[in-house]
Amino acid sequence: MPFARLTSSLLLLLAFVACSRQPEVSPVVASAYDRELHLSDLAGLVPEGMAPEDSALVVANYVDQWLRQAVLLTKAEKNVEADFSREMQQYHDNLLAYAYERQIVDQLLDTHITAAQIRQYYDEHRSDFRLKTSIVKAVYVSVPRKSAALAKLKSIISRPSFAERDIVELEETASRHGLTGYYDAATWMPFYALQRAVPITTYNERLFLRQNRTITLADDSLNYCVRILDYKVSDDESPLELQHDNIRSILLNHRKNEIIDRLHADLLAEAERGGHVKKNI
Repeated sequence: MPFARLTSSLLLLLAFVACSRQPEVSPVVASAYDRELHLSDLAGLVPEGMAPEDSALVVANYVDQWLRQAVLLTKAEKNVEADFSREMQQYHDNLLAYAYERQIVDQLLDTHITAAQIRQYYDEHRSDFRLKTSIVKAVYVSVPRKSAALAKLKSIISRPSFAERDIVELEETASRHGLTGYYDAATWMPFYALQRAVPITTYNERLFLRQNRTITLADDSLNYCVRILDYKVSDDESPLELQHDNIRSILLNHRKNEIIDRLHADLLAEAERGGHVKKNI
């Protein structure tokens, strides 16, 4: 049967199976040696709403991979003498133990972590949080070369004591002249992200950031007015606000491990009290 007709037929059968009761014996859609792939094995394979041609490709790829695996396993069974019962039992035991641990953790875990706890962990482990790239806090405006606002914007970003009111004035001035910019002075960004927005070129980030607070430059069509408010270079301590979610995850993981360690100890003690534990060595 041609590929298109075959996959179309399979898709129709899959749709039928999804919308009706499963037959007692599901039709065989592929086989290799004594292994069979049944239509019921394909249930749920094709996401709802997928285009017919994409669905056909998904089904065809799955069947092809199944045949490859079935042939390989048949050949392996005939040529490899191995007993994996011990490994399978260990895998089963690990999954069962993990499921029980997760159940207990879900019951007992306190997920509330305060800002003070996060700050304390950060202060005690500052050396663990090092930047892998330079970061900055900055605001900037993109200005057409002949814009009447250019001189004003340069004046604003060049003020010695640049503060929140200056950022507000920068944004208002840019808005009045229909200019685009970035004014979130509280958020750290990678220095390379600023370089993507503003054509800053440097071969020494540390020196450039140390020497430049006010930056005005131009490309073929635009001028750029940039004020760098703060910076940290690679290998500096990462700011707390960047590590907040990371530290929260660390603290939650510590609590999970404590629950699991306590669970193991309590279960062992209970078994020992009941005389269910023996050591013969």
